[in-house]
Amino acid sequence: MARHTSGVPPRGEATGIRSAFRGSGQFGTRRSWTGRSRTGEGTASQAAQANEAFFSRQPPGTIAVRNDGVRLVVPGTLGNPGALNGSENLEFFDGDGTALGHIEILGITDTPLTCSLFAISNMSKIRGVTYLAVWYLTRHTAAQSFEVHSVKPATLGRLLRRLGMRWMAATNNMAGVTAEVCAAARRKCQSHHWRLRDDLASWS
Repeated sequence: MARHTSGVPPRGEATGIRSAFRGSGQFGTRRSWTGRSRTGEGTASQAAQANEAFFSRQPPGTIAVRNDGVRLVVPGTLGNPGALNGSENLEFFDGDGTALGHIEILGITDTPLTCSLFAISNMSKIRGVTYLAVWYLTRHTAAQSFEVHSVKPATLGRLLRRLGMRWMAATNNMAGVTAEVCAAARRKCQSHHWRLRDDLASWS
């Protein structure tokens, strides 16, 4: 906080707030910070555009690509968690288009308040599929809470705890704040060398 000197109104007065952003000399640091913020926003925008361009060159439905070329594909409508509540599954393919298995998600319920599911099963030899499934569901639901029901503590429960999810009292269910779980799942996916179709513009 800049030191108060004579001629500058006390903090909290409207004119003083305007002076802090318009003045020179003692407020130069504030202008430099604003410039860095805008540069950061520009860099983020360029990264999002590059990511969108990358996925526009992938086969339809691709939502993640690993560094060895393995792809995760959503059948049907992109960005609709409820579309997986049935016979449709998230599917893996190698760079040549050979099927490598799929992720089976059961019991998806997506409401304005809660997105929940009953089970996540890895029907492939790909590692980290729980993180991919959770990232996709939390990324494309409007619900504030994300829940997984009937969780086995030693297996799925251990993975979900790494995403910040906690046990719900007197149940075998786990829950977390959707945005926080999504961010943690994204980091886990990236640690497994997945590039994610994560920019909103990519889903239009």
